[in-house]
Amino acid sequence: MALTFFGLTQEYKLETHKVMLMVAHYSKGAFSVIDLYNMPVYLRNFYIREFGNLKQKEADQIKRASR
Repeated sequence: MALTFFGLTQEYKLETHKVMLMVAHYSKGAFSVIDLYNMPVYLRNFYIREFGNLKQKEADQIKRASR
């Protein structure tokens, strides 16, 4: 029987680690996984959100340039 209180689910932990790994990889050394892991959650979420926005803008610019 799995505990469902006082802790994070396995799915949440897995998704969090996937996102941290992706940001660490694509940030080209700006953040390491350890930096992101030890960062306060509100700051980590801010940087992940902003990084996603920057990557989306970059993808849009590439798409426009290829037309």
